[in-house]
Amino acid sequence: MSPAFLPSTHAPGRILVVDDQRDNLRVLSLELKRHPFLLTCVDSAREALERCHQETFEGILMDVSLPEMDGIEACGRIRQSGLNTRTPLIFLSAMRVGEDWVTQGLEAGGLDYLTKPYSFPELLAKLRVMVRLSRQNEAVSALERQKSLIEIAGGAAHELAQPLASAQILADQLAKQDAPASPEQIQQLRSFLGQTGLILHQIQNLHTYVTKPYADGQILDLAQSSRTGASSEPPRS
Repeated sequence: MSPAFLPSTHAPGRILVVDDQRDNLRVLSLELKRHPFLLTCVDSAREALERCHQETFEGILMDVSLPEMDGIEACGRIRQSGLNTRTPLIFLSAMRVGEDWVTQGLEAGGLDYLTKPYSFPELLAKLRVMVRLSRQNEAVSALERQKSLIEIAGGAAHELAQPLASAQILADQLAKQDAPASPEQIQQLRSFLGQTGLILHQIQNLHTYVTKPYADGQILDLAQSSRTGASSEPPRS
């Protein structure tokens, strides 16, 4: 387990705790006071949803039995939208293991569960696991974004190469000839520059990343990628 992904004093784990019993929140805060976690404590599912739309967490502890909206429904909504659709979530419940809520909670997007009363070492271990998973996922996402940007840059350079090269060749010819540029040559130059402008416009209006076959691999399809309503399928290499 890489220390870089674990909570530390310099990079504490950001945890959202949801429990309608404020005494439970107070006790948990005291238990974790000397450990590297930043707790955000709320006492309702609705407030948890609001927080999840405002802030990214690295782990969520969600009580199952909450008023108005239970923890399982809240988990499902968190998974649907907001900043924490992939944040690891662990359920807390006083109900015995084997009840339907366990299956329902995992199907709603929960990672694991703890039954009350829980042992503090077990809770601490699960919190560390959540933070580690969040940071590993973020590292993978960052690498994927970097790879996509490199591939997009390569595809854009490929698309720009031909009209720019043609414009350069024609410009060199015009510079060497004694006669003024003919209307046909000017029209050709405008055409090459127009193609370049169109490609730059497509780059500025990228909506997704769609590839097309090129040689033995794939290359960015600018026309498809910049078209409104284009498929949002993931990058392909």
